[in-house]
Amino acid sequence: MAVLERLARSAGEVVTRDELFDSVWPGGVVTDDALTQCIVELRKVLGDSARDPRFIETVPKVGFRLLPAVGPLPPPQSPATAMPFGSAWKPATQALFAVVSVALLGLVFWWYLGASRPVPAPPGEEAPPSLAVLPFVDISDEQNQGWYAYGLTEELITRLAQVQGLRVTARTSSYHFANTNEDMRTIAAALGVNHLLEGSVRAEDETLRITAQLIDAGTGFHLWSQRYDRPRDAIFSVQEEIADAVAGVLSVGLQVGDLGTMPGGTANVRAYEALMRSKVHQWEATPASMVQAIDLAKQAIDLDPQYAQAWWRLAGLYVNANSIMHDAEGVDWLALSREALDRARELEPNLRGVKFMSATIQYVDRDWAGVEETMDGGAGLELTSDFDLLFAWTGFLHRVGRVHEALPIVERMHRINPYSPGATRALAWVNALHGRVEEGLGWAEKAYQLDGFKAWAVENGLLIALWSKDHQEIRKWLRRAEERVPESRALFPAMAATLDDRLAALAWLRNAFGETQDHDFQIPFWAAWHGDPELALEAMLRLPVPWAFWGPEMRDVRRLPGFKGLLRQVGLEDYFREYGWNDFCRPLGEEDFECT
Repeated sequence: MAVLERLARSAGEVVTRDELFDSVWPGGVVTDDALTQCIVELRKVLGDSARDPRFIETVPKVGFRLLPAVGPLPPPQSPATAMPFGSAWKPATQALFAVVSVALLGLVFWWYLGASRPVPAPPGEEAPPSLAVLPFVDISDEQNQGWYAYGLTEELITRLAQVQGLRVTARTSSYHFANTNEDMRTIAAALGVNHLLEGSVRAEDETLRITAQLIDAGTGFHLWSQRYDRPRDAIFSVQEEIADAVAGVLSVGLQVGDLGTMPGGTANVRAYEALMRSKVHQWEATPASMVQAIDLAKQAIDLDPQYAQAWWRLAGLYVNANSIMHDAEGVDWLALSREALDRARELEPNLRGVKFMSATIQYVDRDWAGVEETMDGGAGLELTSDFDLLFAWTGFLHRVGRVHEALPIVERMHRINPYSPGATRALAWVNALHGRVEEGLGWAEKAYQLDGFKAWAVENGLLIALWSKDHQEIRKWLRRAEERVPESRALFPAMAATLDDRLAALAWLRNAFGETQDHDFQIPFWAAWHGDPELALEAMLRLPVPWAFWGPEMRDVRRLPGFKGLLRQVGLEDYFREYGWNDFCRPLGEEDFECT
């Protein structure tokens, strides 16, 4: 509060760090980091942002400035002459005092209800330790170390997830609470954990300052906190120290060595930094961002050719590029992915995630028997909490039309990682396939609100909206598609304009199919919805996407004789005859079959 009061006395003017130290901590020995952390906390309660400030502005290398105008309170007046609250104040002043008052009241009640009164443990045995690593905050003056904070957070999650006896929330769920002002206990309850790890990153030239705090979610108390001032090339040792300290406080054993010598890791700081930057671009999931992510992963490999984790990451980026860009410029993304994964496996046979990536490449490449072999036919998955393996298996089940098997697995995925866009999209899809279209639309909306892979969330939601036959819902998702799926932008306004005119829509689709292959993925859904299964099948034969075969709008397509040829084209008939038939097809002797 004293920091805010000092800034308010000079509202609109820059208050230097030294002036703040002299005013707030006269004669005390206080670190620069303590002041920065005060500013971070003030911004949290004010709902402010360092990147786009409304209240407190950082002036790099100098100090801070309070932006709203601030004036003295009006003198007391008699009830008969008193003016209504705020009538003599400027709107900005009103807003500041209102927000600050509410914030301070909130802080007082939080202290009274939480920090000053520990919550008693539930009866019975104490719950095993569980942890969410919240996104570390970039508090550098220039706000240009977000990628570094992101990378540190992800590496700590990976590191601590290997600790036996400790359950760690997945990255996507932890990142749902980035830049929020939620109370720590609210966050912990939403994530189902009893401890939280948070911190900040500040970088100047070649020096890093990292602060980390471990919080007991039940009481709000800090169990442990530490500040690390290290050269930039000491990032691995800092990660090791934080992970060791957290494991020690939680009394669980750490089973691995320092990060640089973990399976597939690197001791080259520049290579590590390049891979962290690559991960940030990956989650934007646009063609341009995927190219940037691939280039940075290659840069990491150039800096350390033995960096197996970078080769593994590159394999996954090529799979994503295949989904987003298909065979643009004649690139065989899956061939590149297999080569990168082979190299990762060659460098580190025990590399975590190889099984998941192998299965993903196989089902995207329609090697159905290969997935069965890699995943042991799904054996043991009911006992695993490995989200990636569950994700790979459900992706496979959707593509081969075994949707009834997928539902309980997808529900478990969502329990493990409740804020995963992928798990939420899968819940939307599998519920809609089970006939619960309204519930599917609800999950599709939740997936759209989550960060990451927006284009895929929109395509998923639009297809489910088509199944609902609700024109208002369809138009909502079409508007989103125009914004989020640029590669098919011409199709969406055309479908919106002809939504109520079947003949006009089909004429546009047939013309587009004859002139370009740009819309081959979207045309089958719209052609089938408008009642032309033959056009839908023709488009699918040109661009087979197996998971799209099994939606309710494709029922008439599946009954066409040519659909059998499509299944043979993608190798599914042979797979069915060897491993069993799916929910939609059944054999008619040894030479024939039918689908409904």
